[in-house]
Amino acid sequence: MIPHKLQLKNFLSYGPDLQTIDFSHHHLICLSGKNGHGKSALLDAMTWALWGQARKVVGNAKAAQGLLHLGQTQMLVMLDFEFNGQRYRIRREYMQTYGKPIASLEFGIFDADTDALIPLTDKTIRMTQHKIEQTLRLDFETFVNSAFLRQGNANEFSKKSPKDRKTILASILGLDQYDVIRKLALDKVKHATIKKQTFITLQDKLSQELATIPAIDKQIEQINQQLTDLKNHEQRFEKKRVTLAKKQKEYNVQQKKYEILLFKLEQFEQEEKEKQDSLRSLVATWRNINYKRHCMTPIAGLATEKKQLLKTIETCQQQLQQNFEIKEQLLAIKEKKQQIEQQYREKASHQIQQKQLLLERFKIQKQTVEIKIKERAEQLHQYEQEQKHIQQTLQTMHKQQSTQVDNEQLLMQEQQFEKRKSTYQHFVTLGNLLQKESDNLEQKKRLTHDDNNPSCPLCEQNLSASRRRFLKKKFAKQERFLQHRLRRLHAIIPTLKTLLIEQHQLITTDKEQRDKQAIHERNISELEKEKQKLALNCKQLKEQITEQKNIQDKLTKQVSQQQATITEQQVPSNSLQKNKKYQQQVEKINTLQTTLANNKYNATQHKKTQKQLMVVEQQLHDYEKINKEINKQEERKQDISQFCMTLKKIKQIKQSYEQKIATYKNLSQQQAELEKQEITLNQKYKQLRIQKETILQEKGSLEARQKKLKQLEQEHKEQQKILSQLNKTIDEYQIIATATSKDGIQALLIEETIPEIEQEANQLLAKLTNNQAHIIIDSLRDLKKGGTKETLDIKISDSIGIRPYELFSGGEAFRIDFALRIAISKLLARRSGTALQTLIIDEGFGSQDEEGLGQIMDALHKIQNDFSKIIIVSHLEALKDQFPVHFVIEKGPRGSRVQIVELG
Repeated sequence: MIPHKLQLKNFLSYGPDLQTIDFSHHHLICLSGKNGHGKSALLDAMTWALWGQARKVVGNAKAAQGLLHLGQTQMLVMLDFEFNGQRYRIRREYMQTYGKPIASLEFGIFDADTDALIPLTDKTIRMTQHKIEQTLRLDFETFVNSAFLRQGNANEFSKKSPKDRKTILASILGLDQYDVIRKLALDKVKHATIKKQTFITLQDKLSQELATIPAIDKQIEQINQQLTDLKNHEQRFEKKRVTLAKKQKEYNVQQKKYEILLFKLEQFEQEEKEKQDSLRSLVATWRNINYKRHCMTPIAGLATEKKQLLKTIETCQQQLQQNFEIKEQLLAIKEKKQQIEQQYREKASHQIQQKQLLLERFKIQKQTVEIKIKERAEQLHQYEQEQKHIQQTLQTMHKQQSTQVDNEQLLMQEQQFEKRKSTYQHFVTLGNLLQKESDNLEQKKRLTHDDNNPSCPLCEQNLSASRRRFLKKKFAKQERFLQHRLRRLHAIIPTLKTLLIEQHQLITTDKEQRDKQAIHERNISELEKEKQKLALNCKQLKEQITEQKNIQDKLTKQVSQQQATITEQQVPSNSLQKNKKYQQQVEKINTLQTTLANNKYNATQHKKTQKQLMVVEQQLHDYEKINKEINKQEERKQDISQFCMTLKKIKQIKQSYEQKIATYKNLSQQQAELEKQEITLNQKYKQLRIQKETILQEKGSLEARQKKLKQLEQEHKEQQKILSQLNKTIDEYQIIATATSKDGIQALLIEETIPEIEQEANQLLAKLTNNQAHIIIDSLRDLKKGGTKETLDIKISDSIGIRPYELFSGGEAFRIDFALRIAISKLLARRSGTALQTLIIDEGFGSQDEEGLGQIMDALHKIQNDFSKIIIVSHLEALKDQFPVHFVIEKGPRGSRVQIVELG
């Protein structure tokens, strides 16, 4: 992966302005700038675009949220890169909303001919990410353990456990495909085993079921015999049912005749009842009309009474009409009077309303002033309470104020501590050198004391006895001198170390005391300022309250004066009584009221007379109606005679039908006997049918089971063949799973790769250490109980001997890590079938001395042709000056900005 162009917005220290950083024209790049200005953020943007992960938020559930620029809700990163000669683009965006955060990922490839972007984005973000990793053949964990040396994590590969190192190598070598094959093979074994167990269980069940075939055949023969017996019983029952049906048919004919006679008798009885009801009604009508004829009032008296009542009603109506006319006149005059009163009231109301509005204005102003006074009084009380609280806090803080720390004395102590620290380090280094010289001297002494080897340990020439004695004395003198110096150093170093620890604790305590004292004094100063500010506010509020109270007194006087004026104007006036038109209307009203009182109308008598008239008119109407009914009385007599004759005939016919019906008295007894026989026969026949159906069901069940057992017998044979095939399949896939396991092909491939990594790493490490160090990678470890164990231990051979990686200092360890990571990067490129593309180193050079930095730069220049692009992040001046191109990052008010500086 070779980065060409990076565009980002609102990512970490980069602000809302979209920035574009072009890497395409540069080969060796140095990202420089102050700490925290956004150097490493550019590398985080690349990894976030490619894998959705960044250095600061790896494994975080809400990773993207922690990368947002402060105060922003949307961030965007676009990366154009080249891989295997093809150019690609990734666009990843994240938006923080009030609900669920929104994320998007787009992936595309540039057409080589038209330079148009062809989308490769899949349906979901997860599927698109999988497609990106398939294209790169690289995941985030492998990338940061090979071609990307992250800040503070150069030992990402070295510090891992042997198991994790093997996992990373397996990922680089693409051995995960063997894990997939092994998993698929084990799945096949598992499924085949489950299927085999299922078939074995089925075989057992089938064997048990097939053993029941003879018993089922015997049961079917017995059932066939029972069905033959039941068929003979059915034939006998059928003959009995035919005989019973003939008897039932004869009974039905008799029953039908009987029902016809009953129906005709019921019809005559109904007709007789109807004729009797009509006769009773006709006789009652005749008697009622005859009674009313004898009780009628003479018609001449009713006519005279009607005339007198009509005359009385007419007189009452005339009096009522006169009263209506007087009331209408009275109503019109009252309306004129009200109009005059209304005009007078409107004029007076307008004047009072103007004065009331002025009064309300004064009241509102007064209320406003009172509210202001209340608010200012509450605020004054609050300020006074705050003043008391601040005064109490100040008193407490003055009491808590401790003794001040002397800054000059603290500075002298720090300087003294640094001098002692330098002396201690010098003594430790000197002690190590003296110890090394002592060890070398001891080795020389052993050589000079060896009688079998008379040669010089330095020049390898033969030594005489006198020369050997001279060397012994010389070496003894040097040994005494070295031992004397070592004893002095061993006595000084522990004392100096104890003194340094105590002084460091004392300095740390004084610094903490000084910082606390500074914060304490700053808090006291802020409280004093706040106290003065509150005192000034209280003075201003008191002046405002006094001013508002003066205004309140003036408004109170104005309100009292205005209320008195309105009260005087609301007193009734005699001016209306002096109006002539008003007096004329009052006199007319009095006159009409007197007239209305004299014209007496009796409403009760009027209603009573109307009721009497209605009674008389009803009596006249009844008289005319009764005369009509009297004319029909003779006709009613003839109808009554006719009804009597008809009823006699109907009675004679009813008697003849009752005699015929009496001949059918035994029908109910015959019916009961036939129903009893039918019920008995049906019950027996039903029992026979149930017994037959039960036997048939049992026969059907047995035949179905017999048929199924024949099918199962065939299945049993087929399953035996499948079991044989499954055993063969399980054995084959088990062999595949064993071969593709960690201890199989994968272990062999890693074993073959280790010499390749050692060779590459040692070539670079020789340049970095002047051939003083050599990397050894052990893939097997001997166990105490015998045998070996798969591992991946890293050991280093130098001038002192073979030591584990963990025993080297920071600068030495970084060179080892650097060499290993470059070797792994080359391996990754070769295994992916491409040339080495990009190497990224984020800081990590701070542990190197001047000589070490020079060696690393020499190594970088020697390996730069192995990489298409090398990006270094550093703020060391000695290192930055050796790069031809600088991407200088500076942080401003709107975020970080990148400027390209070419040094030649």
